[in-house]
Amino acid sequence: MDTEDVVMVECAECLSDINPDDAYETSYGSKTLCSDCVRSCDRCGDIGDENDNWAEVDSENWCQSCTENRAYWCDSCEEYGSDNTVYIQDRGASWCVPCSEDAVFCDDCDEYYADGCDLCDNNRLIHDYSYRPDPIFHSTEKNDRLYFGIEVEVEAGRNLADASEYAHQLEGMELAYLKNDGSLNCGFEVVTHPMTHDFYKNEAQELWNVLEGLRTVQRVKSWDTGTCGVHIHISRTGFNGGAHMHRFLNLVYSNESFYSTLAGRTSSRWAKFDDVWTTERITNDDGSRGDWKQYRSFRNKIQYGNNSDRYSAINTQNHATLEMRIFRGTVNGNTIKSYLDLAHASVEYTRTLTLQQVKNGALNVGEFMTYIESHTDLYPELNERMVRLSLRDMSASRQEASV
Repeated sequence: MDTEDVVMVECAECLSDINPDDAYETSYGSKTLCSDCVRSCDRCGDIGDENDNWAEVDSENWCQSCTENRAYWCDSCEEYGSDNTVYIQDRGASWCVPCSEDAVFCDDCDEYYADGCDLCDNNRLIHDYSYRPDPIFHSTEKNDRLYFGIEVEVEAGRNLADASEYAHQLEGMELAYLKNDGSLNCGFEVVTHPMTHDFYKNEAQELWNVLEGLRTVQRVKSWDTGTCGVHIHISRTGFNGGAHMHRFLNLVYSNESFYSTLAGRTSSRWAKFDDVWTTERITNDDGSRGDWKQYRSFRNKIQYGNNSDRYSAINTQNHATLEMRIFRGTVNGNTIKSYLDLAHASVEYTRTLTLQQVKNGALNVGEFMTYIESHTDLYPELNERMVRLSLRDMSASRQEASV
């Protein structure tokens, strides 16, 4: 056929005349296009014009449908790719595989992070509640048997990551480590390795420095919370035996007001004093059953494994220690030292008491206070706290003790 007989068609875009044999029909919209105006999708082969929504995907030209359904947008390099993207948790964005190579994958939570996983990094610093490392004993004397372990609970809130990273230096010093505690909202507990009273007071300055930094720099809270406490573990090996433990427990439980005042709190939930009361029926001389009698009994608290309450003023369920749970939470070093003084004085005061001395009122709080005041050099923080709290005016408390 002569070209004169060919009916030319018009390109819908540039309006030029084109031979029908050289024309292209769009896949959607039935447009006729010339070779200069036509565009095709490298993925599906659909035909369109240059004004349609095209995207470059892996150096290919993709139509809008393929781009929306088969391509992945990278928020980092701002390009499309055909491979899956990964979600970057701390950016709230999706990154392509090449860009995600600069991200950090957290094996613990199975997620990618641009700057690392604060939560899991923090959890690596804060051990699980069940964590029990080999104890590192610190003493200034070779034959010391009386050791103390202190647990200081703190709330850090939004500063948890920074506060735990700061406190973690104690682990490298082999003085303490950090643990989770389910009673805390957003915090941790600083758990010291066993130390003698003298080591705490004279050789563990780094511990007190870090606690002071937590208080003044990291701004953690402990005292003004409803969740925190300070617990002091006392080694069972530091007692002379069951009778000594009995005298120690009797001193504490017989003088609840005195100990609670120095501890800064009373707690019927976390550190109860009423777990030593028992009731039994008296048998009369003639063998008949008499009245019911209530009295204190420490029988179930002396030996490990016996039935006693963990949330007691003195928890005796631990195999190696007795745990004083009475203390209010604090990161004030002088207050914690006064707590430690009280624990040490309670053990040492009852160490050599005879049965006759106990019968004569040696467990009276007044006698115990006199002992503390006669050892000012040994217990400076405790004596200072007693003066500040005006405990010498607690005349009624001095009469609380009973055998």
